[in-house]
Amino acid sequence: MDLSTATPADAFKVSIEAGDIIIEFGKVVEPGAMPGGAAVTVSDRMILPIDTGRRLLYWLDDALKAHAAAIRAEEAKALPPGQAANATRPGQPGARAAPEEAGEKAALLLRLVGDIGAPYQYERSFRLCERALLANRFLLTLNARDVPGSLRERALDICGRMGMPRLLRDAADASFGIAGCVHFGFEGDQDSIICKLYLERAVPPKEARDARRSGEPVLLHLAFKWDVLQDAAVTTKYLWYPALSAGEIESRLAHVYRDGQQPSFEIAKAALEMAVAKAPAEKLQYLEVQEDANSRRSFDLNLYNAKLQVKDIQPLLQRMREHFGVRAGQFQALYDQINNKALGHLAGGVHRDGKDFFNVYYGVVGFPHFNDRVG
Repeated sequence: MDLSTATPADAFKVSIEAGDIIIEFGKVVEPGAMPGGAAVTVSDRMILPIDTGRRLLYWLDDALKAHAAAIRAEEAKALPPGQAANATRPGQPGARAAPEEAGEKAALLLRLVGDIGAPYQYERSFRLCERALLANRFLLTLNARDVPGSLRERALDICGRMGMPRLLRDAADASFGIAGCVHFGFEGDQDSIICKLYLERAVPPKEARDARRSGEPVLLHLAFKWDVLQDAAVTTKYLWYPALSAGEIESRLAHVYRDGQQPSFEIAKAALEMAVAKAPAEKLQYLEVQEDANSRRSFDLNLYNAKLQVKDIQPLLQRMREHFGVRAGQFQALYDQINNKALGHLAGGVHRDGKDFFNVYYGVVGFPHFNDRVG
């Protein structure tokens, strides 16, 4: 598509092919120009990953809100006078139901991070737990060196606009000096909307080497998490065990699952075996997760260096689905969209509610800075 010239279009078509959204734009052929039914000459074709299409939908909806009154007035022109008067009144419900609050909050976070104007990474994930598949989850990552101005101010402002409690904000502010980069996390459904701020340290090489020799972990992430709907908050530590061998990672997993979650332990071991067949275990970053306020005990294993795709662990995903009693059709609908994505992290263990779970992260993509000037 040539962005230097405008190509008017009065027709479009949307389809999904191989996990991408295809949008075609064109002009309706003048009546009589061609025999038969209506015809469109296609001028441009846009291909978007489904995740990008979702963000485009959110931002288009947000951009149109400012013009809602004018749009209602234009639509009312085609209605009888009595109906037109009602249709143009402010606050009248539209043809669609209002978006769910979780979707609105997700869109707000995406917009706020995008408005910084710095490159960022976008990574999606889903959680499998007892009779539940939670797919509205993502991480957005910013490096301090890429952010114009103060990363501390920009990040804490975003957290404030996402409803971060004051005490938690003060704690994040006090710890912000460790941050070489930050991650904004989101997960939401109709019952819970959890927002997260992760501060990631740039661990000095000597500290990593010393940790490897001693067998003790080092703090990599300090995360601040709050539930917008339930007025709850927690601080989470992510502890890195540098350069563990496959046997050492398996021993750590056994410690995480020491209270008898055998099916999940076997699944985690199988995922580790698949990964070390593709990359040395020492290249797979292994973290353990702690929260002082509860008995959470979990792990995070970074699998990107193994260069696997989600479909490569399909048998393990089916075992997870069966173990947690998730409906086959519900899971298949998600799997069909993401099976060709790069497999990122596998997280699991015992969550703060005392029940086991798995989180699967996938398909990290980078979004560059977009300069508004053309020329």
